[in-house]
This record gives sequence, structure tokens and C-alpha cells, in this order.
Amino acid sequence: MFIRIKQVKGNSYFYLMESQRVEGKPHPVPKTIAYLGNRDKAISRLETITSLHKDKLLSQVRAATPSVGKNHGKRGRPKKA
Repeated sequence: MFIRIKQVKGNSYFYLMESQRVEGKPHPVPKTIAYLGNRDKAISRLETITSLHKDKLLSQVRAATPSVGKNHGKRGRPKKA
């Protein structure tokens, strides 16, 4: 199990993923297990699960800082300084 982070318009969204192999071949195929939401929702959802990898997954989400560019999360062109 691992966490995948997708960036959409400056916001981070987290997905719980699992790797599976097809017919034993070494090409792992990722499978989405659950959509976790933004950083705060992902942390609260991961705290409720019972898994051997819970601490590892929580540390990955907590390490991801909210990414905000020059726009500060707003749409359109950045303002000139």
C-alpha cells in the first residue's frame, strides 16, 4: 500500500493505492483502494483504519506540505509584485 498525491489547481488530493502484479510478471499495476480527500481529511481517515502500514501512510501524508504557488491557490494569472 502507498499514498498517491494528485495536484489539481494548486490543491493536493490523496489516494490510497495498492500494487498488484498481472500473471506474476514484474509490471506492477496500481489499484486505487480509497480516495482520502485533502490533507486534513486524509489524516483523519487514516487514523481510523487498522493496518500494519498505518504509521508509514500517516507519515507520508503529514510530510506532504500544502503546495501553494504564487497564486495562493487562486485561479488565473499571478499578480505582479
